Amino acid sequence: MLHSKWKKFSSNIKHLDNHLNHYCVKIDNNTFEAFNQIVKHYSIKSGYYYDANTKGIEISTTCLDCICDDSLLICTDNNIAFYFHHDGWLWFCQVKQSENNLFSGSL
Repeated sequence: MLHSKWKKFSSNIKHLDNHLNHYCVKIDNNTFEAFNQIVKHYSIKSGYYYDANTKGIEISTTCLDCICDDSLLICTDNNIAFYFHHDGWLWFCQVKQSENNLFSGSL
């Protein structure tokens, strides 16, 4: 992202939950355990991490001590994203492969 676009995005990341859609589920309780269950279920090894200061570094899902509030972990191989909300919520978002590919059916 261009610096000016990144600055605007990173300053507004804390309001991201206002724009999430039907692909996302809000997890209120036991968020760390839920995150670990999702990672295990989908065999997620790593993802790209974004917060107000970080522009998409790849991190392992086993090394999460650097996760901050109002941050994203985008796991492109699985079409899954996590949003770590400042109030302790976890948003789990997944786009199914058939929904992601408009031409998945026969022509």
